[in-house]
Amino acid sequence: MSLFGTNWRRYGSVIEGTICLFAWLTSAVCAGRPDRVKSALRGIVVAGAAGGIYGIVQYLGWDPLIPRSSYQVGEGIWAIVRPPGTLGYASYFATWLLLIVFLSAALAAMEDSPIWRRLAITVSILAAFAMWLTGTRAAILGLIAGLLTKFAMRNLRITRRGAAIALAAVIASAAFYYSPLGQSMRSRTRWFAEDPWGGARLALWRDSLHMASHRPATGFGPEVFMAEFPRYQSAQLAKSYPDFAHESPHNMFLDALVARGLPGLVLLLGLCSLAFATRRRPEITAGVVAAIAAQQFTSLTAPTAMMLFVAIAFLVALETPPITLKRRAPWVAGAVPVAAALLYLAVRLSAADHELELTKLALDNRNLEAAAAHDRTYEQQRLPGGSGDLWYSRALLELASKQSVPAERARALETAEAAARRATETAEDPFNAWYNLAMVYGIQNDAQGAEGSVRAAIAAHPTWYKPHWILARILRVEGRVEEARREAVLAADFDVARNPEVTRTLRELHP
Repeated sequence: MSLFGTNWRRYGSVIEGTICLFAWLTSAVCAGRPDRVKSALRGIVVAGAAGGIYGIVQYLGWDPLIPRSSYQVGEGIWAIVRPPGTLGYASYFATWLLLIVFLSAALAAMEDSPIWRRLAITVSILAAFAMWLTGTRAAILGLIAGLLTKFAMRNLRITRRGAAIALAAVIASAAFYYSPLGQSMRSRTRWFAEDPWGGARLALWRDSLHMASHRPATGFGPEVFMAEFPRYQSAQLAKSYPDFAHESPHNMFLDALVARGLPGLVLLLGLCSLAFATRRRPEITAGVVAAIAAQQFTSLTAPTAMMLFVAIAFLVALETPPITLKRRAPWVAGAVPVAAALLYLAVRLSAADHELELTKLALDNRNLEAAAAHDRTYEQQRLPGGSGDLWYSRALLELASKQSVPAERARALETAEAAARRATETAEDPFNAWYNLAMVYGIQNDAQGAEGSVRAAIAAHPTWYKPHWILARILRVEGRVEEARREAVLAADFDVARNPEVTRTLRELHP
């Protein structure tokens, strides 16, 4: 059931269920009460203002929270900056901002207060600009789909004033794009031209459908795609992107199909269809359409799912008569322990993340003893599911390579091995964990351990060239030349001459 999800998304059954519960409570509390919908939208507008401003200053080069290198690709004139806000990745941030654009517009249409109306309009424009700076094509497509939906639902016609505003927006965008500040945007456009089809997505969707066909009734479970997909990945996709691990199908509906089977897909489609049950607030419906369009190229994460489901909850509430929530003893008796349990899980998640950050800081200061202490506390605090073991092992290996004191180096390697062993059971990408363990054994000259780990990596990811290549080198050293040749051929086939060292190993085995 993947209760708490993977490191990259944290969207396991408990988190997803909590978001659905929150959306349902929103619809119940706001049912028949447009004033409550308006109050909630005010809160969203304030959050959208903070998020949009932060994304803009990230693009401009100021970031007090996150290292700029984590969202900058390339160097020099062709460097690309894609602000992620605090959501981890630019595409998720862009989808979140996309909903802010339309929910802010909805508040502007509902507001009686001139101050809140002006603020809502300002935040809608601000969020659209911040979204554009992320350079996310899916979000831009979603914006177009949302605007078309709004125009169709309101039967709007293009007026002179509207045309003038649109023209002014285009001129302002073009001026920014061709100014020195727009260099990163121009670099992103160059990337678009070189990769018009979005990288591996078409092949990834095809292989994800193939994977889903093996368990159409139940799916594979939430948050297990990275571990299970390599067994169904085609050789064509592996050869096209040999060093890329696919963490999801990059499509919200395919993600639901793979994780939960046809029943899960039908439920998600039914939930999304609720957005079209009313024409009372076209701006909110347009926002849902925009988000769904954008999510055809990304997967739901906790923040984007929260925004999408709450937007749908608003539309449901506007079509529902007022509901009196009676505080009867049985309901209270059931609600209190659920609330307490969720608060407890929130504290545990935060405490574990804090210990992991302290572990990182200790390693940065080359303090192995402090790092080990914080890691032990982290292991006690973390919830079941994805862990930091693989990262911790790799960080220790890097630290060991820089140690000049033999005793300290041996200690770091010993701790790295222990973490590497745990990672084979806790990592969301077991093929990487087994490969990392093989590297640890290789450093320790343990050929048998390295061979066993590499073979486990191959079993977990049959089309990844690296473990085949490493196995060929191990077998060659052991004098098992025929076996080494077979593995070298596979490695070279999946690598497609991208890495000269792989080709060199094949040539050495085939003189």
